[in-house]
Formats: sequence, C-alpha cells, structure tokens
Amino acid sequence: MTSRRVFVKGLAGVSVALPVLRQTAFAQLFQANVVAGDRDPAAVAEDETYWSLIQRAFDVDRTAINLNNGGISPAPTHVMEELVRGLRFTNELPVENMWRVLEPRMEGTRRDLARDFGCDPEEMAVVRNASEANEIMIFGLDLKRGDEVVVTNQNYPRMITSWQQRVRRDGIVLKQISFKVPPAGDEYLVEQFRQAVTPRTRVIEVTHITNLTGQIMPVRSIVEMARPLGIEVFVDGAHAFNHFPFKRDDLTCDYYGTSLHK
Repeated sequence: MTSRRVFVKGLAGVSVALPVLRQTAFAQLFQANVVAGDRDPAAVAEDETYWSLIQRAFDVDRTAINLNNGGISPAPTHVMEELVRGLRFTNELPVENMWRVLEPRMEGTRRDLARDFGCDPEEMAVVRNASEANEIMIFGLDLKRGDEVVVTNQNYPRMITSWQQRVRRDGIVLKQISFKVPPAGDEYLVEQFRQAVTPRTRVIEVTHITNLTGQIMPVRSIVEMARPLGIEVFVDGAHAFNHFPFKRDDLTCDYYGTSLHK
C-alpha cells in the first residue's frame, strides 16, 4: 500500500517536472492541502514542497518575487481562465448570456459567501471591493453636524479621505487616534478608543488588520465597549476575511466590509 509520505513525494515530483499547469492549477491547491495534512502551521510554513504547489496555482513571473499581495494581488491561474471564459461567453450574446445566464449565478455566490461569513444572505451585498463597501457605510450613515466619528491614523487612506468629505459636507467631527506599535495588548488598544469617546460619538470605524503594520485589532472588545454607549462600529476587513478563521458572530460588529481579491 502506498503511504501518504510516498504519495506526497510523488505529487511534488510531478509538480516540479511540469511547467505552469494551466488546466490543473486548481488541483495544485488540493495537493497542497495533502502536503499540509494536520501538521502545525509553523511546520508547514517551513515546507518548500507545500509552497511550490501553492506557487504553481499562479501564473506569475518566476524571475521576480512579489511582496505586495494586498493592494494588487495576483489571481490564481484557474480564476483568470474562468474570467476570460466568462468574458468570451458574454461577448457571444451579451443580453442573453450575461443578463439571463451569468448574472443570476451571483445569488449562489452571495449564498456561499454568507455561509462562510456566518450571516444570512439577505444581510450581505456583493460590491466591487472593500473601499466601495466601506464608502457605502461612510456616506450612508445618518450623521448630523457635530456628530463625532473615531478612527485610527492607521485606517486605510481612502476611508480617512471619505470621512473628511463628510466633515466638509456635513460638519461632522473626525477624530484620529494613534497607538504604539507594537501595542502593549488588546486592552491598551481598546483604551485608546475609549479615551477618544465623548457623548457626541456616533461611530467607530476600525480596521480588522491594518495595512501599514499588520496589527490585528480586538474588534469584539471594541464593540463591547462601544455598544452600551449607543455607538455603531463598522469594520474595514479588507485584509482579514479568510486570512484567519472567524465568523460574523465572533465580532458582533454592526457592519463589515471586505475584499475578496486579497
């Protein structure tokens, strides 16, 4: 009987011998799961066989190392192929193929995403990216002149400038707090928000993971501080969704915006 070790070595040998596997790129990800098994994440992180399989799921330039997978992140080869296939299919008969065949499938996508996030599909809207999701909330929240919004100076710049638009248009007050990096702990981070809160505070926007330092913010603790005060909390989760395990109910925030391409 073939042992798992022999099977994994066989997979690794095949992957090294072949060029970028366009038709089987998706299978590379499943093979990587076999290699990972139930080992400790730290051990898997040091396994070059695992990472070689992940690499071959992407059609990237092998002569350079891409260290920016946040703002503009490469898509797996099978995703790119499906995108091109969908564009060609749409172009054959746009009204029929796009509106009557492809567009209704979005409901299935929304249902699957809601299951992964742990919410009802009717609570989820699929938009183009986290910036658009967050701006819907920023410009849609009912705020009046003098109402205060608390963010950090590590919030994503587009979100800060969007709040600044509301400052100019509506006369709200935007308060940006700072925190030490690395912070002393979760309670320290919560305390920085607590100190910025006044009776006029209506909203706290917090990044789940900051794009500047990678700090994971204690969202649930911030919500537990803010909710008794009648403060709404929404989360910019552009860099967090599916990067580590959590569900909607783990956070208990009022709104959550994320990007699927990261």
